Amino acid sequence: MKKTMSLLCFSLLAVSSQAVVAFNTFGAGDSTNSTSWGFGDIDDTRIASQFSPSVSGMLDSFEMKVHRSGTAANATITLFEDSGNNFGTPLAVFTTLVSVGEMKTFTNSNPDLKVVAGNKYWIEAKTSTIGSGLYSGWSLNNQGANGLIKFGKAGSANYRGAASGSSILPAFRVNVTPVPEPTSLVAMGMFASFAALRRKKAK
Repeated sequence: MKKTMSLLCFSLLAVSSQAVVAFNTFGAGDSTNSTSWGFGDIDDTRIASQFSPSVSGMLDSFEMKVHRSGTAANATITLFEDSGNNFGTPLAVFTTLVSVGEMKTFTNSNPDLKVVAGNKYWIEAKTSTIGSGLYSGWSLNNQGANGLIKFGKAGSANYRGAASGSSILPAFRVNVTPVPEPTSLVAMGMFASFAALRRKKAK
C-alpha cells in the first residue's frame, strides 16, 4: 500500500508541477500585430489589460512583447486583482529595462500567489519614473482578441477606460502551475484504499 501511495503521490505531483498556459493572445510563433498600445512619457502613460485565466494554479510567469524605447529606461509591470472591472489589490510588481523591442518574461517568486480560473485580473505597464524618457509600446494581438483596456495620463489617479469588448487586447501570455484539487486528493485516497483491499483479499 505504501508503494502504491508513493507512486500515486509522485504521479500527481509530477503532473501538477508542470506550468500550463492559462491565458494567451499571441499568434503562432509568438506573433503579434505590428501596432501597439503606447506607454511611457507620452500623453497616455499607462496601459492596462484585463484578463481571466482558464486554469487555476500558482502563478508561474507571464510574457509580453514591447516595442523599442527611444531612451533606455525602466518600466513597471504590475499584476492586480480585479474589483468591479477596476483595479483591486496589487499582487505582484516587476521592473524591467526597455531599450529594444523584445519579448519580456516575468517570473513569479511568491509561492503563495494563486490565480483562479474565471476570476478577473489586470496587467498594467507604465514608466517607472515620469521624465525618464521611456517611450515604448505593448504590442497588440493579431488574433482578434478583444476585451477591457484602461489607459491614463502621467500623474493621474484615474484611468480613462474603453468599454468591455470594444478594444484590441495587447499580446501576452499567463502561465500557471496547477495544484491538486480536493476532489483529486479524495480520488487518490479512494484508489489507494481499493488497492489495499485487493491486496488483502489476494493474501
